[in-house]
Amino acid sequence: MGFLFLDIESFVDPEDEKSGLNPFHEKSKVLVIAYNHYSSSSAPKAEQVKPPTFLFEWEIGSEKKMLEEFFDLLKRILKKDDFLKIVGFNHLAYDLNYLFARMNKHKIAPEKEIFSVLFSKPRHIDLAQLGMAVSKATKRDEDFRTISQKTINSYYEIPIKEASGKDVSKFYSEKNFDKILKYCTEEFTFELLYQSLLATFLH
Repeated sequence: MGFLFLDIESFVDPEDEKSGLNPFHEKSKVLVIAYNHYSSSSAPKAEQVKPPTFLFEWEIGSEKKMLEEFFDLLKRILKKDDFLKIVGFNHLAYDLNYLFARMNKHKIAPEKEIFSVLFSKPRHIDLAQLGMAVSKATKRDEDFRTISQKTINSYYEIPIKEASGKDVSKFYSEKNFDKILKYCTEEFTFELLYQSLLATFLH
């Protein structure tokens, strides 16, 4: 029973800011897939966290090749681990749906297989949903309220990213790939957030 921490970045059309959430937009595509795989039965503690692996569209050569590489990786992991947990922040609402749509568009595999690999086979832990349970807005309103990663990180005193997802597309258009790497590295604090949330619910 291993863990795969996952995050993606998509292109946002400067003329249509909502396009970043719509994988069917004319200019939509996945720019970055960031992940960390741990084969251990328990999630990594702070001292066990390793740097994430990044798949960059501009380095691999195309979005299709990048998606194929990640899809093959997932299949290999799932072949060895029937209880893999995929962990992300809002990945059930955004990352996985976006990946499914783009993989289907590029015909990476039959859509039934793509759905199975992304949704049916692994188990999922969405840190954004868990974060609602400890947010001040939820406690105040006695109703679950969405929470940003910056807010929940601040709550647990976890480092906060400086830029935003929209900035990634700007950096991409400017070919400022070092800034994208910096942003993605700062954003990938999921292992620490997982442990913080787990400690809250256990104690």
